[in-house]
Amino acid sequence: MNRITIKPLFEASCWIALFTVFVCPSQAAQESQQVNKLPSVSSTHYQAGQTTISEGRTSVDFYHRPTGTALNDKASLLLSDKVVPYPATTVERPRPLLELGDPFLGNGTIQPGVKTPTSQMLQPWFLIFGTFRSAVQSYDNGDRNTVEWANRLDLNGNLNLSGTERVFFYMRPLDGQAGGYSGYNFEPNNTDGWQDDFNARLTKLYFEGELGEIFPGLDPTDSHAYDVGFSIGRQRLQLQDGMLMNDIVDMIGITRNSLVFDGISNLRITGLYGWNNVNRGNNALVNNNHEHSVNLFGFEAEADTALNNTLSLDLLYVDDDHDKNAWYVGAASTQRFSWLNSTFRINASIPEGNGSQTVGSGVLLLSQLSNTLSSTDNIVYFNTFLDIDRFTSAARSPDQGSPVANLGILYAPIGMGRYGMPLGRPIDDTIGTAIGYQMFLDGIDSQLIFEIGGRTSTQSNRDESGIGVGARYQHTFGTHHVLRLDSFVAGQENQDIAYGLRTEWMVKF
Repeated sequence: MNRITIKPLFEASCWIALFTVFVCPSQAAQESQQVNKLPSVSSTHYQAGQTTISEGRTSVDFYHRPTGTALNDKASLLLSDKVVPYPATTVERPRPLLELGDPFLGNGTIQPGVKTPTSQMLQPWFLIFGTFRSAVQSYDNGDRNTVEWANRLDLNGNLNLSGTERVFFYMRPLDGQAGGYSGYNFEPNNTDGWQDDFNARLTKLYFEGELGEIFPGLDPTDSHAYDVGFSIGRQRLQLQDGMLMNDIVDMIGITRNSLVFDGISNLRITGLYGWNNVNRGNNALVNNNHEHSVNLFGFEAEADTALNNTLSLDLLYVDDDHDKNAWYVGAASTQRFSWLNSTFRINASIPEGNGSQTVGSGVLLLSQLSNTLSSTDNIVYFNTFLDIDRFTSAARSPDQGSPVANLGILYAPIGMGRYGMPLGRPIDDTIGTAIGYQMFLDGIDSQLIFEIGGRTSTQSNRDESGIGVGARYQHTFGTHHVLRLDSFVAGQENQDIAYGLRTEWMVKF
């Protein structure tokens, strides 16, 4: 294949993104203002007595005040005597694979329960639910082509003791987090044949509850601050949308929620301590699992403010006898500016000393901008990142990709088999972007995403630029089945073009 020069294409894609996100939505907003001056079509239907409405945006508009009704009109505050049925079609209750006790989201008489010595009422019920994924996929990275049939089973068990206490476990019996899978390998030929990674590993197992509910006698009138939540066991810790940390570790966390101050409508703070099963670094060592024991101390806080935004702050310290000690800090703000949804994040890793292969020193900046186009549920987004020096996450599971895995579909791992990430290379001293358009077809039953992305090194002596185009289509069949199609074409500086194509069938139960 022809080798390509990427950097000019990457710069052009950035200009296209600026036009797409800022100019087009602004014009659409102006057009929407003109349209809103006209009577609403959906409101006209309501007035005519037509109450059968399809799902999606029209169903949401069903509850909006009819256009032209003044807020100070007393008639608009009165309840109508006319019976208007709910516009959406009745959905059958989702039935899990196994349920014992009161039916999940069901109706009928609730079992009386059992009173504990602390005076708490327990009403146990047990669920087994999950997802089965099966895909045929081909991935060519420019040097080697991989064709395989891969399978994954996510099995969840949930023992609810009450509305706030539960025991949860999670298994992946057909594959692991480090790249193994169960299925058939067609290429490369030297490893073709049946593959299996059957296992009985408990990936997660933890208990969570609330002290005020376990010991109701501490506060019979519910007027004191005993609503303290906690969890203990092997569980996923995901901070800053997975950038600062995204790993399954043995830990305990204690949370105080619903704190109110001047200018803050809700503040949640959590203290945590982890001690085992920690994977340090950014998964730069592909398919190698490096979990070990550490002392991980953390503090996280999230607040809804009077400025109509949500702020978060996370602080971690890792004391590691097998690797370098380090501090990790992350902060974010999520808000809406007129028609523009936005999230801004800054994360830093600060090792004690010179660092190591899995513990680096650096700052990672992220910007996520999106807009829901007028009169539709379709979304256009423009996400960018900048890594200064060598930022590393505090810990990442081997199947979670790089710290910018959530930037777009070109950066995200598939999560099964050996299908690669088009732009998922290490991000040291790198700037990158993902520009996408997500549309909904057939109401909300089908989803189509188109994305273009690029990345380049900020160091003049490194030719690591890359650009890619990807697409994803998903369609639901009934309430349990999903068809998913993925494809991409990508190129790295002075390398052969890479491509991927996959078809997946997903069953939710």
